[in-house]
Amino acid sequence: MRHGRAKASRRTLQFYRLNAPHLKSPYKILLDGTFLVASIRNKVPLWDRFSKTLQHEQFVCYVTRSTLNELELLSQQSAKSKQAGDSEESFFDEARQYGLDECEIIENCNEVANTNEKLMNKRAFRDFSEASRDIFCLATDGGNNRLAYFVATQDDGLSDALRTMPYVPLFRLGRAVLLLESPSSASRQFTGSLEQNKLKSAGGLMTSEERKIVDKVNKRDKKKRREMMKEEQEKLQKRSRQEVGGCFNERKKKRAKGPNPLSCKSRKNKSS
Repeated sequence: MRHGRAKASRRTLQFYRLNAPHLKSPYKILLDGTFLVASIRNKVPLWDRFSKTLQHEQFVCYVTRSTLNELELLSQQSAKSKQAGDSEESFFDEARQYGLDECEIIENCNEVANTNEKLMNKRAFRDFSEASRDIFCLATDGGNNRLAYFVATQDDGLSDALRTMPYVPLFRLGRAVLLLESPSSASRQFTGSLEQNKLKSAGGLMTSEERKIVDKVNKRDKKKRREMMKEEQEKLQKRSRQEVGGCFNERKKKRAKGPNPLSCKSRKNKSS
């Protein structure tokens, strides 16, 4: 693993450790069909690459039953199609077999899907397959990835949808290179809002009633400071009128001391 990618991975994991304590070792990696097929096609040793990217921490790979069914269906369709070759069919079969052999299988996602029903209707993900819906529901349960899944996918639509939700780490393959994406803007904004709330509530030790009292006192102090500044300004203006005979803020107008020598005609010497 190159030094730059290793450093970026350490920073990303450190961000999630500090701001999302539920994302901890042993890590849970949720694989989708596109990622499995891409790894088989590019001959990527997933177990070794995941171990290096996660700083040799413990992890478990998961796959949903709907993903396995989707790979089986694609394998059958490619077998019937005359345009697809034998290699394409074998990619789907090997990807499904890897999910069966190396991953924990999540059989039922209906309970999680019911909790995210409002979110799914709001976002209107009608183009998602059943496998993508299950992965999205598992990774966004509770609104902040309560189940602590890392998602590995090559699906751009699913990736874009997951980037809008906080604390959903994404893995993807750049050809044969495994990449852990940096935290999304949604994760950073969510973290910033939490920090602001902590500052307002004194680290969670201040109640809402105490917060209202503090805000009221701060507003009263600001009003007093404005009044004092206004009184001081009026006193200075009054003093300047008495001593100088003008307004304190009034600027003196510059007057010309004489004609501009450059605009005047030069004198002509009279010849005798």
